[in-house]
Amino acid sequence: MSKRKWNGWLIVRLTFSAAVLLVMGWITLLIWDPWGDKEDIKVDAAALFNPAEHVPYQAGLPNEQSFELAAETGNLKLLVDPATAHFQVVMKDTGKVWRSYPNPAYWKDEKATGTWKNQLTSPIIIEYVNASNYKASSISNGLIENQGYLEDFKRTENGFSVTFAFPKIQFKIPVEVVLHQDYVETRIKDAGIVEGSLSLLNVKLYPLFGAEPSVGQDGYIALPDGSGSLIRFQQDRTMQQLTYNESVYGPDSSYYYEFTDRQRIAMPIYGLKSGDQAFVAILTEGESLANVFAAPSGAIGSSNWVTTEWQYRKRFFQSVSKSTGEGFYTYSGDRFSADTRATRYYLLKPEQSDYVGMAAVYRKYLIEERGVKPVQSARKDIPFYLDLVGADIEKGLFFDSYLKATSTDDAKSIVSKLYDRGIQNQQVLFAGWQQDGYSTHGGYFPVDKRIGGSQGMKDFISFAHSLSIPVYLTANYTLNTNGDDGFWWRRDGLRNMAGTVLEYKPPNHDQDASNYVSPGFYKKVVESDLKQFKALGADGIDFEDGITQQVTTDYNSRYRAGRGEVVDIQQQIVKETKQQLGSVIAGNANFYALDQLDHVHRIASDYSYDVFVTESIPWTQIVLHGLKTYTLEWSNLRDEWDDEFLRSIELGAYPTYVLSGDDADDLRRSYSLWYYSLNVNDWIDRIEAEYAKANAALAPVQDRFITAHRTLAPGVKETVYEGDYRIIVNYNETDYEKDGLVVPANNFIVREGGAQR
Repeated sequence: MSKRKWNGWLIVRLTFSAAVLLVMGWITLLIWDPWGDKEDIKVDAAALFNPAEHVPYQAGLPNEQSFELAAETGNLKLLVDPATAHFQVVMKDTGKVWRSYPNPAYWKDEKATGTWKNQLTSPIIIEYVNASNYKASSISNGLIENQGYLEDFKRTENGFSVTFAFPKIQFKIPVEVVLHQDYVETRIKDAGIVEGSLSLLNVKLYPLFGAEPSVGQDGYIALPDGSGSLIRFQQDRTMQQLTYNESVYGPDSSYYYEFTDRQRIAMPIYGLKSGDQAFVAILTEGESLANVFAAPSGAIGSSNWVTTEWQYRKRFFQSVSKSTGEGFYTYSGDRFSADTRATRYYLLKPEQSDYVGMAAVYRKYLIEERGVKPVQSARKDIPFYLDLVGADIEKGLFFDSYLKATSTDDAKSIVSKLYDRGIQNQQVLFAGWQQDGYSTHGGYFPVDKRIGGSQGMKDFISFAHSLSIPVYLTANYTLNTNGDDGFWWRRDGLRNMAGTVLEYKPPNHDQDASNYVSPGFYKKVVESDLKQFKALGADGIDFEDGITQQVTTDYNSRYRAGRGEVVDIQQQIVKETKQQLGSVIAGNANFYALDQLDHVHRIASDYSYDVFVTESIPWTQIVLHGLKTYTLEWSNLRDEWDDEFLRSIELGAYPTYVLSGDDADDLRRSYSLWYYSLNVNDWIDRIEAEYAKANAALAPVQDRFITAHRTLAPGVKETVYEGDYRIIVNYNETDYEKDGLVVPANNFIVREGGAQR
C-alpha cells in the first residue's frame, strides 16, 4: 500500500472512530441513566396547563392577615396562606414565628431587584435547561416570572399539599408540608413531577424558611463543612455573589465537579440562628441527591438564608476522543429519582438556640430513628488508636521493590512497648498487610509472607487478644491495581456518565493509575473475603478511603447504581461486616453508616476556609461524643504539634499514631506512605506523655455528651460535658486569667463541679 493510500485509509478510520464515539455518547444520553425514573412524564405538556383557570402568582410577600390554621401539636402551630402556599410555624409557649418567606419587618429595605427579588418571595425556585442544545445555559426561575400558579391546594390531616405549576416552561412540582410534634417537614413528590421539552436540574423548596437579615441581632448560618463552620451575620457585608453550594456526602465523580478543595459534607444537616431563635434542618430521605445551599446577606438579597437544593440532573463531560481529550459538556438524560425527598425543620427553644443545641437535636434523631447506640460502657482509660504499616512498594526501573516496614513480630514488639508504658487500652489498625503492601489493592489474601504471612498475622492477633487488644485489618476495596479477585477493568470498573472507567492517580507520585471498582463488584469481593478475615481472628475491618466515604454513580451496565443505591450497597457491606466479625471502623465516614460503626477514624477537624465563612466549630464532634469514639489526624503527622494536640483535647478526640518497626526509613520513596518518621522508637516517649495528659482530661467523660461549647476570649475555648465537666483550652502564648480562672499559655485545665483539677 502506498504512503498516500495508507494516510487516506488512516484518516477514514480515525473519522469513523470519532463518529462512533460521538454516537455512543449520545445513545448513552438518550436511552439510559441509572438514576432515571422510567415513568418520567416527558411529553408535549401544554395540554396539562390551564393558566386561564388559575390566578397567576403575585409578586411580593403574602398578607400576614390571610394565614389560617392548618395543623397543631402540643407546642407548635402550622399556619398557611392558601393564596401563596407560604406557611408559618408558631412556637406556642414563646410566641416565636418561623416563616417560609422573608421577614416582612425588613422587606422595605431589601436591596435585591428584578428577577431575584421576585424569587426571594417565591415558595419554590427551580433551575432548568434546554438539554437538546448542549450550548444552552441553565436558567433559574420562581413562580412569578413564569406566570405560575397553585394547583390542587388542599388541607391534609397534619398540613397541606399543593402543586406548583410553571405554564410557560411546562413544569409541575407537587409538594406537601406536614407538621409533627417538634418539627415541620417539607416533601417533594417525585412521581408526580411533570416536564415538557425542558429539563429540570434542581429545586429549592421554601428556600427562605427561617431567613433573617443581619440587623441588630447575633446570628449565623451553621454548615456541615468539614467539622462544621459558621457564617456569622454581618450587617455591612457588600453585595457579592458568594454562596456555599456543596453535595451531601461529597461530589459525584461521574459528573462534572468544579474542584473547590472544600471539605466533604458527612452530616446531612444545616441550621440558622437569629438572636435566641434557631432551627436545624435534617435531610431524612433522598439526601444523597441533595446539596446544601447557603447565601449570606449581600450574596442574594439582604437576608441570610440556607436551604436544601434537590438535584434532578447534573452536568458532565461527554468525551469523543480519549487520546485528544475532545468532547463537550451536557446534562444527564432522565431525572434522578428518589422515593421521597424530605427536609425536616426542627424548631429550637431559646435556651437551645445555638450550634450545640442543633447538634443535640441531630444526635437525638440518630439515636431514636437511625438506631445509633450511645457508648454503653467505657474502660477506665481512654482508647489509644495504633495504626501499623506492614509494607509498601517503590517504583523501580524494571520492577517494583518491596519495602518492608513492620512484620507481625515487630507488631508484637510495638504493642508490648506501649503496653509496658501504661498504654493498655490499645486499638490496633494494621495496614499494608496485603500482597505487595499498602499501595496494592485487589486479592488481599493471603497475608504477605514477607511480613509473616497468614500464620504470623494469626499469631499476632492471638497475642494482642491475650492483652485484651482488638486488631482491625485496614482495606480499601474501591480500588484495584492488579486485576486480582477476577477484576477486569473493562468489565468491572466504575464508569462515569460518558462511559469512561474512572481512575485514581496519587498526586506528585510515580504510581500508575488505579482503577475504581464498581460498587456491585466490590460488594461481592468483600462478602467473599469476610470468612478469611474471620479465619485470621481479626476483630473487624478498617475501611479506608472508600466505603462510607465515596458515593459515585456507576454507569457500568453490569452493575448500574445511582447514588442512593451506592449508599445502600455500602450500608449492606458495613452491616454484614459487623455481623460476621463483630466490629467495624471507617475513616472520616459519612453518617449513613454510623449505626454500624464502632469508631470513626481520622475525622475532619477544620473547615474549608471560604472567604465568607467566619470560623470553624466542632459540630461533628459534638454530635459524636458519647455516641462513637473518634480520632483526628495521626498525631505524628501534625503540622503544628502543640496547637493540634490542644485541638484534640478541645474536641474530645482520642490519640492516634501511625507507626512501624525499625525498617521504615525508606518508606519515603514508596508509592503511598511517603512519611519520614514512623519508627516507634522515635516516638514512644512523646506518646507516653501525650497519652497521660489526654487520659487525665478525657477518661471521666468517655460516655458523656457535649452540652456546651464556646469562645471565652480570642484563642480560649471551653467545652462542657454532662455533669458540668469543663475543659478550657488556651491556644495563646500568654496565660488566660479572668474571675479567678487561670489557664496557662499553650495548655488546658479541667474544672469539675466548679473546682479546678
